[in-house]
Amino acid sequence: MHKVVAPKKVDLNTTQIFIDALDQCIKNPVVAVDLRGIEFITPTSMLLIGSKIRRWQKFRREHALKTMLGRDDKNDSLKYMSHMGFFDYINASNSEGKKMGEAHGSSTYIPIIEIKKPLFVNLQDWYEEIISSVRGLANVLAGTFHDTEEHRFFIYTLREIVRNVFEHSNAENCFICGQRWGNGRVEIGILDEGIGIQESLSKSFRVKDDNQAIQMAIKPGVSSTSHISTDLNQYDNSGYGLYVLTEVVASFGKFSIGSNTRRMTITKNNQKIDTSSFAGTYIGIEMDAAPKQFSTLLKDIIDAGESEAGATKVASSASKMSKLG
Repeated sequence: MHKVVAPKKVDLNTTQIFIDALDQCIKNPVVAVDLRGIEFITPTSMLLIGSKIRRWQKFRREHALKTMLGRDDKNDSLKYMSHMGFFDYINASNSEGKKMGEAHGSSTYIPIIEIKKPLFVNLQDWYEEIISSVRGLANVLAGTFHDTEEHRFFIYTLREIVRNVFEHSNAENCFICGQRWGNGRVEIGILDEGIGIQESLSKSFRVKDDNQAIQMAIKPGVSSTSHISTDLNQYDNSGYGLYVLTEVVASFGKFSIGSNTRRMTITKNNQKIDTSSFAGTYIGIEMDAAPKQFSTLLKDIIDAGESEAGATKVASSASKMSKLG
C-alpha cells in the first residue's frame, strides 16, 4: 500500500508538493491519503487540494483502484475543514461535516461555496446577478456591510474574478472560500475547473504555452475577447479586471494565479513563476489590509493601464464595469 501524507501547514508553498505526490501514485492499486497531521490550512489551498483529491479519486474509482482517506475528528484543523464543507466538496463517503454552503458563515469566514453561472439575458441583468452572488461575501471580507472603500474593493474583487470565470473559462460553476483573521488580514480563494488561461487567450492571441499565457493574463487590455467583434463580445469584457487586481493586491499583500502547468505569485517587490499541476484556473488573494482610497487608486491604475494597452495596440479602453469601483 502506498501512503500520501498531507503537510502540517497547507499553504501555497506546500500544496504543490502534496498534489505532485498524488499525481505520482494515481495508478497505484491501493493508496492511503492521510490528512490527520494537518495543523493549518489556508482557504486557497483548501480549494486546490480539494479539487485535486476529488478528481484524483474519480479517476481511481473509474479504474477500480482502492483509496482510503485518513482523518481524525478530534483534529481542530480537520474540524474546521469539515465545517467549511471540505469533505462534501471532495465527495468523501460517509462525511458527517457540513455540506457546501450549509454553514452560514460569520463575520470572519466564508465556507466553501459553489457559485453557478447565471443565465445571460442582457448585460445589465448579468452584472446584477454577479454582484448579487458576491455581495454577502464582500460583507464578510470587509468586516462590514456599509459602503466603505474597503467594502467597494472586495465587491470589485469578487465581481471581477467571478465575471472572468464565467466569461472566459467555459466553466458552469466556480468555488469560493475566504477567511478574515482578527488582525484584519484577509485571504480569498476562487477556483474553476474550466479550460484554463492558455486556451481562453488563444481565442484572440497566439499563445505558445501556459508560461506565456499566465504572464499575458495580468496585462491591461488582454483577454479572450481582445480581438473579436463587438457583436460577439456580449459581456463587454475589456481585459482589465485581473490587471487592476494584480496591481492593487501586490501593493497590499500577495496575488497568486495558477492555470494548468504554471502558477505565478506577485508581491510588491517580487514576481515568481513556477510549475503547477491543476486543470483549470485558481486565484488566491492575501491582503494585510484593504486599500482605504480604492476609488482613487482604481482610477489611477485604469489610466495607467489604458496608456500601456494603447502603446501595445491591444484594447486601450477599460469597460464601464471595470471602471466601477
